[in-house]
Amino acid sequence: MQFGKKNQSLSKSASNFETIIGKSTRIDGNLSISQSVRIDGVINGNVLQVEGKQISVAVASGASVVGDIRADNIILSGKIVGNIFTQNRVEVLSTAEIIGDINYATISIDGGANIKGKLNPMNLSADTDDEAAQVIDQVKQKLSTT
Repeated sequence: MQFGKKNQSLSKSASNFETIIGKSTRIDGNLSISQSVRIDGVINGNVLQVEGKQISVAVASGASVVGDIRADNIILSGKIVGNIFTQNRVEVLSTAEIIGDINYATISIDGGANIKGKLNPMNLSADTDDEAAQVIDQVKQKLSTT
C-alpha cells in the first residue's frame, strides 16, 4: 500500500482516454467498456470492463458514479457509491469520496481522500484467483438480475 505518493506510470495514462463522459452528461444504466474512459459527469449504474481487455477508468473531481467499477486501472477523484474491483491498481486522489469496498492488487491513497468501506487486498496467488473469480461472478450475476 502506498500513501501520498503518485505512481507516475498510471498518472501518465490519464491523458490517454478514448472516451470522455462530459460534465453535463448523465447516464442511467450499466456501461460495458472495452476502451479507457474518463468520467466527468454522472453514471447511475455499474462501469464494467469487457473480458479480455485492459483498460483504465478515471472518475474526475466533481463527477459521480453510483454503482460498482471493475477495470484494470482505476483513478478516483470524484464520488463513488459502490464497490471497486481491480486486479491491478487503484489510485485514490485527495478529492475522492468513496462509499463502498475497494478490492485491489495495489493501491495508492492521497491524504484527504474519504473512504467509507473496507480495503481488501486481492492476493493474486493461485489460492486467491478463485476468490477474485467468485467476486467477479457475483457482480455479473447481480447485473444480470437488474
